[in-house]
Order: sequence, then C-alpha cells, then structure tokens
Amino acid sequence: MDLKLFPAERMNTDYPWPLWAIGWLAIFKAVLWLAFEPVLQEAVLRLVGWKYLWGAIPLLICGIALWRRRRWAAWGLAVLAAADLVFLAVVPASLHAYLVDSEVAVFSILLSAVVLVCGGPLGDALILCGVPAMFRNTRNSGR
Repeated sequence: MDLKLFPAERMNTDYPWPLWAIGWLAIFKAVLWLAFEPVLQEAVLRLVGWKYLWGAIPLLICGIALWRRRRWAAWGLAVLAAADLVFLAVVPASLHAYLVDSEVAVFSILLSAVVLVCGGPLGDALILCGVPAMFRNTRNSGR
C-alpha cells in the first residue's frame, strides 16, 4: 500500500486552487492555536482548550485528505467549520481567544487578523463559502 500524504498533483498549475487553499486553512486552524496563549477566564479557557485538542487531529486529517480530493474530507471540513461557529455562538466569550494582546497596537491588530482568518470564525466562514468548490473538485472513490 502506497501512502502519500501530500500528493504531487497539488503543485500542478491546473490543480483546483480552492482545494489547495482550504487544505492549508484547515492545517493552519489545526496548529495555529499552539503558537499563542489566549487570555480568558479559566472556565472559558478550559472549554476553548478542549475544543482545540479535539479539533486539531480531524482538521489535519481532513486538510490533507482534501488535497487528495476525498469527498469525505469536504464533508468533514464543512461539519468542523459549522461546529466551530456553533461553539462560538454558544460560548460568545470564546471570541476573545482569537484576539492577540501585544504592547504594540499594530502587532495586536495584525496578529489578531491573522488568527481570526487562519484559526477563527473568519476561517470557518471561508471554509463554508468554499463548500461548493470542495464538492465540485472531490470524488467519492478511494482513488
């Protein structure tokens, strides 16, 4: 059995860019939370931490599988993005987990924007906007 995590085809110019971009976005969402520590109340921080822990592996798997054009990965990313937005609606205080605090205001704004897009609700919205492209460019079969 030949296991290729990163298919060479994703580097071709005719490869669908939405799959490439959404795959990277899923990978960023899976690992970006490791780079900073949000300042939240302990109860909210614990919930957000569990959300990140339980979501990281599925996001990594679905992001890589999307590059391999797996339809189940498109479903998985759509469900994970929707669940993340539902979590934000249920625990609105968790929005502060995406805001980076710095002594320099410009860094705070830029880093918070990156986190909101690459790891937060804006990234979830981008994934959900990309659902039609994901389904159009993936296949049901294993190969």
